Amino acid sequence: MRNGVASLSVCALALMSVTPASASDCMNNPDALGVSRVLEIDTSDGPRFGKLQYKKTLDLQPKEIVLTFDDGPHPKNTQRVLEALKKECVKATFFPVGTMAQNYPEVLQGVADDGHTIGAHSWSHPNIGRMSKARATNQIERGFRTINAAVDQQIAPFFRFPGLNDSHIMKAYATRRGYAIFSTDVSSDDWRGIGPHTIIKRTMSRLNQKQGGIILFHDTKFATAAAVPAFLRALKKGGYKIVHIVPANNYGSVKSATAKTGGAEQATIAKLETAGKPEADASVAPVKR
Repeated sequence: MRNGVASLSVCALALMSVTPASASDCMNNPDALGVSRVLEIDTSDGPRFGKLQYKKTLDLQPKEIVLTFDDGPHPKNTQRVLEALKKECVKATFFPVGTMAQNYPEVLQGVADDGHTIGAHSWSHPNIGRMSKARATNQIERGFRTINAAVDQQIAPFFRFPGLNDSHIMKAYATRRGYAIFSTDVSSDDWRGIGPHTIIKRTMSRLNQKQGGIILFHDTKFATAAAVPAFLRALKKGGYKIVHIVPANNYGSVKSATAKTGGAEQATIAKLETAGKPEADASVAPVKR
């Protein structure tokens, strides 16, 4: 991590000190949405969440939601999202892309400083479901390493496949590693180029049908950044409550990558774990959702 690796004991203490940000804690906004509760996720068995793809989702009550943002950090739009979340004392989970984290580490550090959870969304956002096992593994591990190195604290062992394009092989790999895989329950369709009003209307319509769940946004999108303030107020008006998810164990304490792996995979991961910095991979081009 940047400025050195924090000790596990310090990280554990930080997790234990996480408390919901109620409206009363929000300076200059007593009517803030806030956070209703914090949900700790044990990733040791590689769980999968999000009924769009998987059999189960997070243990949420009716009207409880988890906000997630993919593809950042973006130098302008992520900052606008952070400002909106801070005004409402809301915490979210961010799934950054490794190349973006490498280019804008100060923006990602701002995400961490505001107390949001940070997972990983691969190194360069390819279609992992269509890649060889070696390249897919490289994408996942380099993404985690780069994102973890961009901030001064341990990130979460939370992973979302780019474009939600998973594969049986890589889902099994994530399970062995102790990574929680996140899909979604409610998609905002903000990646389709729709405007802020449509994002809010479409997301709230789907949310009202499902009565809660994991929501997927993209903090790289201008329209999303513009929509977030009004969307948070719509959540408040609709009686929805924010749940902040945090990991029971951080990225630095996940299972060894060399445990129960084949020779080629073991060599690839071992090299990534011992390397000072990830090397550029010109053979894998970024893919936009």
